[in-house]
Amino acid sequence: MVSAQSLCVVIPYYQRTPEPLVRALRSLLAQQGVDRPCVLVVDDASPLPVRPLLDEYFPDHETFVRIIEQENQGAAGARNTALDHLPPGTEYVAFLDSDDEWTSHHLIHALAVLSRGCDFYFSNYQRHNWSQDRFQQMGLVSANHHCFDQDRQLYEFKGDFLVPLMGQQMVKTSSVVYRTEMLSAIRFPEHLVLGEDDVFWLMAMRRSRRIGFCAQVELWMGEGVNISQGGEWGDLRSLQLMLQDLKKWSELSGMFPQEKELLGLCQNHAEIIRKHFVAGLLHRWGHGKRVPLDYLKTYRRYDPNWARTLWGQLTTKFFGRAS
Repeated sequence: MVSAQSLCVVIPYYQRTPEPLVRALRSLLAQQGVDRPCVLVVDDASPLPVRPLLDEYFPDHETFVRIIEQENQGAAGARNTALDHLPPGTEYVAFLDSDDEWTSHHLIHALAVLSRGCDFYFSNYQRHNWSQDRFQQMGLVSANHHCFDQDRQLYEFKGDFLVPLMGQQMVKTSSVVYRTEMLSAIRFPEHLVLGEDDVFWLMAMRRSRRIGFCAQVELWMGEGVNISQGGEWGDLRSLQLMLQDLKKWSELSGMFPQEKELLGLCQNHAEIIRKHFVAGLLHRWGHGKRVPLDYLKTYRRYDPNWARTLWGQLTTKFFGRAS
């Protein structure tokens, strides 16, 4: 067994039913080759409080779980609260969202890679309704990276990670384990609703001496309360998510002015969001639904070119060509 006394697992919690967190904690307790780690659960004013849930499903939770309760601050704020309250002597931090599940070898693989001098670790991941895992979807080729352990598919990342990280969602929160010595000052930007984790990963990976990963799927993503998902085409929820996504892409290049390649990536994503936003508005108009003027006002603040795209799609729709 590998000692996990210096490892702390951070779980931001906001759920309406007990099942997601129960599955997440059971996957944590099922880790092989690693002693039970310390767990910080931040109850972010959850509709279903965490303390009675733990009392019912994990009667011994006080032996390994510390609960922090706070007013709602969102996922970024909850994670930052945990990072501000890490136990003394914490060498490694692992993240586990309250509706995700680890495979049984996640932590032992992470510690094996970090023990080789890496400061940051992540793994492949998948959803149950996906036909391919994330690395397959993005075409990540393990042979392009330095192999630590072929049997366990552990690698050191080689090359630049900016585009796969920011453009292809290579890193998912619950797959990350990192060394606190190098990254103790980094926090999640709480003003972002979407993409706050991507900002953290970019800061962390740029500061890391070496970065490791596992090509095996070690994370199965759940279906609990998730503010970054939901909404049908043209409904207010989908438009709201687009606004939040646009806010992220409109601010990223300013947050990382030294990342020259990021500017083009931000512009490309802003253009895609603009087309989808305009199409969503047209969908609402076509179905006799109210067009939210406050959404338009907010959108204009981040993208003054949206009206040009709207005019182009209108002329295409009614005249068969773009003007």
